[in-house]
Amino acid sequence: MGGISGFLTNFPPFIYFLLSLLERIPVKLPMQIQKMVSRVSYSRTGRLLQRYDNRGFRLVVGYIPYRYRKTEGATSNDEVIEVLVISAQNGQGMLFPKGGWEKDESMEAAAMRETLEEAGVLGNIECKLGKWSYKSKRQSIFHEGHMFPLLVEQELDRWPEKNIRKRKWVTIAKAKEECPHLWMREALEELVRRHMQLRPKEEVNKRACQ
Repeated sequence: MGGISGFLTNFPPFIYFLLSLLERIPVKLPMQIQKMVSRVSYSRTGRLLQRYDNRGFRLVVGYIPYRYRKTEGATSNDEVIEVLVISAQNGQGMLFPKGGWEKDESMEAAAMRETLEEAGVLGNIECKLGKWSYKSKRQSIFHEGHMFPLLVEQELDRWPEKNIRKRKWVTIAKAKEECPHLWMREALEELVRRHMQLRPKEEVNKRACQ
């Protein structure tokens, strides 16, 4: 990351914070993720670059951030896994970070960008959980949502939407209770199903994408 200090003064201080943080991260992140993190200083707005499918559905991507709880004698996934949820902007319920997939980024990069903007976490990207079609509750348009698991390895102290969203770790049961979106709850159920079929966790993390 040397050689960039000369132009950092032209960017918000948050970029410098993220870059310096990356230098201290013990886990090597993929280069494309490092480059993407270096560009995230504020939330993207507008839909000029928004992707749509051939049906006119807006394409949305996101992550279910999760971690393993340090408990002994766990007997169910609810006791082993916690997921990170964020508050909705309208204040109605908690949800998983997601947003529009734009033309200048891959699906995974878009999901990571949204997760950084809304939840301020980094981690290990895993294979896609699936896709769901749903109708927007605020607008009369349809979306196609793609969700991935993200095994969280770093939580940032500052992130673009820190002042407008809350984040918290909850059990799977609590997430299902607080999330108002059926498609997100179904994505969470798929994550649970995957972990029930593929244990121990090393096997889950190394699972080949289909």
